[in-house]
Amino acid sequence: MKISKKFFPVVIAILFAVVFAATAILLIILKPGSAPEEPEEDITEVQEPKEKPKEPRIYTLTFTGDISLADNWHIAPKYDERGGILGILGDTMLETMKNSDFLTVNSEFTVSNRGNPLQGKMYTFRAKPERLAIYHEMGVDLADLANNHVYDYGKDAFLDMLDAFEEYQIPHIGAGRNIEEAKKPYFVTIGDYKFAFVAATRAEKNVMTPEATETTPGTFWCYDPTDMIELIKSLKDQVDFVIPIIHFGRENSHDLEKAQMDSARAYINAGAAAVVGHHAHNLQGVEIYQGKPIIYNLGNFLFNNLETDTALFQIKMDQDGVMEYYILPALQRNYQTILLEDGAKKQQIIDDINSWSINAHLDETGKINKS
Repeated sequence: MKISKKFFPVVIAILFAVVFAATAILLIILKPGSAPEEPEEDITEVQEPKEKPKEPRIYTLTFTGDISLADNWHIAPKYDERGGILGILGDTMLETMKNSDFLTVNSEFTVSNRGNPLQGKMYTFRAKPERLAIYHEMGVDLADLANNHVYDYGKDAFLDMLDAFEEYQIPHIGAGRNIEEAKKPYFVTIGDYKFAFVAATRAEKNVMTPEATETTPGTFWCYDPTDMIELIKSLKDQVDFVIPIIHFGRENSHDLEKAQMDSARAYINAGAAAVVGHHAHNLQGVEIYQGKPIIYNLGNFLFNNLETDTALFQIKMDQDGVMEYYILPALQRNYQTILLEDGAKKQQIIDDINSWSINAHLDETGKINKS
C-alpha cells in the first residue's frame, strides 16, 4: 500500500515516538537495582552447638610428712645413684605433687656445709645447700622447718639453712633468726580465698632444738599451746583459713597422746580450718572436730631405707570455698615413695587409719567422712 506523501511527517513522528518509548522502557528495565528480587528462600536457622559448661574449678592443697634429703642419710645418695627425682619418687606420686595448687612438706634436716653434730643426739641430718633444688623438682611451695632436726649441726648451720631456703626461693615457716620470724605466717591466696599457714613443734622428750626468742634463733615451740592458740586467734579475722602444722606425737606409735588431742582441738577452737601433724614416723588416726579435720600424723614420707606405710593429705576446695578432705595412701619402699593404686595394699592402709581414727572414716577413695 502506497502512503501519500502528505502523511509521511505523521508516520515518521509516530515511528519516532514508538522508538523513543521502547528505548525508555528498555533503559528502565536495565537500570541497576531495578531487576525484580528473587523470592527469599525458606531457610531454617541452624544454631551453633553450645559449648559444654566448664567443670567447676577445684583447688588442691597437698601435705606430706617427714622428708630428709640429708647427704649423710639414705635418700639423697639414691637420688644421685639413680639419676634424679624419679629414682626417689614414683611417677604418679611426682605428678600428683606437682599438679597440686599448693604443696607443703616437712623438711627434716639442716642445710649447710658447716657445723658439727650436736653431742648426745642419736640421729643428725645435714644436706648441702644444692639439695634444695630437689624441692623445686617436687613442686614444693612451702617448707615446714618446725621440727627436731633443723638444728642438728648447731647455730651456724641453722642460720645457713635459713639463708639457703631464701637463696633457693622456697618459703618456710616454723623457724627463724628470732621468735618473730619463727612465728611469722605464710600468706597465700588460692582461688578467691586467703590462707595463713603457721608451724610449731613439741616433738622432743630430751629437748635439744632451741626455742626462738626475741634475740636468738630457733624454732617456734608449742609444748605449751598458748602461743599457737593466740597466733591462730590473731589471724582468723585477717584470712579465710588458718592451717597450723604441728610436729608432735609419740615416735614409732599409732597411739595418740592426750596432749596431742587436747592441743589440736584447742587450735580448732581458736579458729583453725584444719590441723596437720607429723613426727611419729608412723601414720596415725584422723578426727573430725567441730566439722574440721585433724590429721594427727602423716609419719615418714621420704625419709630412710625402711618399708613404711605413708600418705598424702589433700584438701580439695571448690570455687565457693567448700572443702573435702582426702588421705592418699602411699608406700616408701626401696628408698622410693610411690602413690598406691587401688588394691589390697591401699585398702589395708585405709583400714588401718580407720581403726586408729576418732569419729572419722575413710572410704575406698580415701575421702574423709565423719562416722
